Amino acid sequence: MGRITETVKVLLIINVIFFIGSITLGDKAIELFGLWFPKNENFEFWQIITHMFMHGDIGHIFFNMFVLWMFGKDLEIDWGKNEFLIFYFVCGIGAGFITVLISMNSFVPIVGASGALFGILVGYGFTFANKIVYFFGYFPLKVKYLIISLCVIDFCSFLATTGPGISHITHLFGVIIGTVYIF
Repeated sequence: MGRITETVKVLLIINVIFFIGSITLGDKAIELFGLWFPKNENFEFWQIITHMFMHGDIGHIFFNMFVLWMFGKDLEIDWGKNEFLIFYFVCGIGAGFITVLISMNSFVPIVGASGALFGILVGYGFTFANKIVYFFGYFPLKVKYLIISLCVIDFCSFLATTGPGISHITHLFGVIIGTVYIF
């Protein structure tokens, strides 16, 4: 339960280094590494990857890294480090890229690994569908129902949200890309 795999450990370390760097650099870190839309003067090609390592606050990075550790380690063990890493980046880069394509007029950067992590959740759901997890630590639930519930909640949040904040559309694209990749 508590073990950590090599690739997940490296991803956690990179995310923490970026987070500490973003605290040090402040807004300049978001300008350099957040994913800006092409019409914005801050847009750079490398941001399609670096946005996945940026996080808005301590809660954002904590939740994302918890999900990466909890679900990613089992996928890495089952799929192997190369397939896991390819899947992680395809979901994260793809979700960020599609969000940029459909939101060309936005001037709010995308930050976070959530597109990749929602892909990981889908991969976990397909790989370990009947495994039991304890929702909020107390309620036993099959993984397939947990993942479906999280996706429905995120979809409803997307429909209800009108302003900047959590990019639910990026999460949903992570789900779609993860599903397409698996099939």
